[in-house]
Amino acid sequence: MSASTHFRRGARQPVTLSVRFRRAEVGAVLELLGRTSDVGMLGAFIEAERPPEPGTGIVLAISAPSAWEPLELPAEVRWVADGTDGTPRGFGARFGELAEHEAAALYELLAASQYVEPE
Repeated sequence: MSASTHFRRGARQPVTLSVRFRRAEVGAVLELLGRTSDVGMLGAFIEAERPPEPGTGIVLAISAPSAWEPLELPAEVRWVADGTDGTPRGFGARFGELAEHEAAALYELLAASQYVEPE
């Protein structure tokens, strides 16, 4: 499914940030690298050469210039873009249930990126 035909529940802001991701399994240590192309309170699109399969539970570690430590968020891969239609190769991730401090940190990251919720 291409990013242009994908339905999303929440608005996203174009934001380019470095991200590491790994499977959300006990003992998972293999981390892959990518970068966000958009981020919202419910999810993000991650440009990555080796996207995980849809349905995979992952942990995203998003590096923000306004934070000391990467923001680690639980997520699920919802769809994958293979890059053949001119869009970047990567995956759409929907954030899992966020703890209050995770939601607040994500909100601050988006506010620092001049995120505006549509009316």
